[in-house]
Amino acid sequence: MVRWRAETNSCRRAPMMPQILLCPETAVGAGTGHLRRAIRLCKQLSPDARIYLAPDVRDGVVHTVSHELGASWIERDPAALVAASAIVIDRPIIPREEVAALCQHAVVIGLDAGGSGRALCNYTIDIIPRLRDDGRANLRSTAFLELPRSVRSAPPAIYPRILVTFGGEDPKRLTPRMVEALLQTGEVNAQQVTVVRGPLAAWDAPGDVRVLDRPSNLMEMLCDYDLVCTSFGLTALEAAAARCAVVLLNPTRYHARLGKRVGFTDVGVVRVNRRALGLALSDPALGLKSAALVDRRASQSLARTIARIAQAPPARCPICRRPGGEPIFRDADRSFYRCSCGVLFRTAFTDPGIAYDEAYFFEEYRAQYGRTYLEDFAHIRVLGLARARRVMRAHKPPKQARSAKPRLLDIGCAYGPFLDAAQHSGFACSGLDVATAAVRHVRDVVGIPAVAGSISDPSVRDRWKPGDLDAVTMWYVIEHIDDLRPLLRWVQRTVAPGGVFAFATPNARGISGRLDRSAFLRMGPRDHVTVWTPTAARRVLRRFGFHVVRVVVTGHHPERFPGCGAVRPGTVAYRLLLGASRLLRLGDTFEVYARRREERE
Repeated sequence: MVRWRAETNSCRRAPMMPQILLCPETAVGAGTGHLRRAIRLCKQLSPDARIYLAPDVRDGVVHTVSHELGASWIERDPAALVAASAIVIDRPIIPREEVAALCQHAVVIGLDAGGSGRALCNYTIDIIPRLRDDGRANLRSTAFLELPRSVRSAPPAIYPRILVTFGGEDPKRLTPRMVEALLQTGEVNAQQVTVVRGPLAAWDAPGDVRVLDRPSNLMEMLCDYDLVCTSFGLTALEAAAARCAVVLLNPTRYHARLGKRVGFTDVGVVRVNRRALGLALSDPALGLKSAALVDRRASQSLARTIARIAQAPPARCPICRRPGGEPIFRDADRSFYRCSCGVLFRTAFTDPGIAYDEAYFFEEYRAQYGRTYLEDFAHIRVLGLARARRVMRAHKPPKQARSAKPRLLDIGCAYGPFLDAAQHSGFACSGLDVATAAVRHVRDVVGIPAVAGSISDPSVRDRWKPGDLDAVTMWYVIEHIDDLRPLLRWVQRTVAPGGVFAFATPNARGISGRLDRSAFLRMGPRDHVTVWTPTAARRVLRRFGFHVVRVVVTGHHPERFPGCGAVRPGTVAYRLLLGASRLLRLGDTFEVYARRREERE
């Protein structure tokens, strides 16, 4: 398990193999903000992380990281990209083909990522605000900023101590431009100005100003200054968090637009607007305005978040095992994908925390449906009688294999209402459920054999041998299974030719999924791994030796039609919409009844 720890110097003892590989921006002209963040994360994620620097990265960048961490914490071999279980890409532009290759074997986390590869990242975290929301961020929050611990007691109203810092490289030489402009205002002298020269800067120190050469922890020094002159990025946000006044001179119009969106005072792009700078220096409220831009109370740990996300497996279809491709929906806990088999599936980055124990069937079930499961037993049994009749009709064994009572296993049997209905309909029944109290009720009260356990456990599946069963049913269970491929193969082996595999599940092509797929997925239970459609069910079951003989679309909700939220049951409008929903098969759930073919695939 990846462990998070507070920043210490213990990172100089390197791990044998990194679980998390940090890939910061190192291109010429990109500055060192991304590199600094990667160094901090590497320290906090020690001993489970390293920084990857490609073989063609400049020696100055390698020396910077080596100076902070030690050479043993740097990976230069591209083979490390294959060995890591999680890869954090902290670059503003990522090629799509690069992410596509990495996603084959690792969880790829995009940190303030852009470019065509952003869409393919398994998880994206936007800390620095973007100009527009493209719907491709799992998390968006400035609360993940590494904020300085050293903070001014109050924002300044005058600015006698000025810090000028434009990153570790400053390729557009913004530092000398800003110093010259400050001195020419007539309100600032050289003794008031300190400039930061980063490890990759090529400019000469202007005039008699003080120079901080390659400071190791600039963030904690910001509070010593009244005004920080920088460009939009991490340093600007850190300075605001330290309660300094901040003015921006930006290298591009894009940076300027980002800064204005956040609310920073801007004095130009590359060239300093002297009038704007003069107004900023004479504004006693500039410090208050800057400090208000960052909320220190909402601080969250980026390292902890990355450590949690890194526990997720690479995104692969639980049926086909194909890589996920581009997520179709994201939120803080999940990313959803559409496989070429037609099934939607998700990768979860947090434990859903849902236990199907006795409490679920009573307190939680009552909260959702207004009564406990046992109070709903009779209603579910009525539904079960209809389902049992459909299973019996679909069952067509070879003449020589017909027996008096077809053998049925209900997976996820709960307290047994369907088993009771199926036994009444002529099946020789047995049940399986993870809830021991439910299994005990089925055996002792309903009077039907049942086993406690998970169908995902191979030792549980081994209780049934090939051809042992004539029907396997899963009512609203299949969507909870993390790895469906071995389960479906087991069903194929265990159900005798002519037998039936039947299940019910939510319908991604119902009215809710069609109208707003994102809302449909967002509102779905957190522990649902897959979301099916009738078409996908036909396609998938065909591959596992079954032919779908009937699909029953259920869960019709006329009130979910556009503009029909106020329509009430019993009205003419409700009945018309209900008829349309049934005719067009727009229910939000469906049942599948598939017959086992005689030949094995």
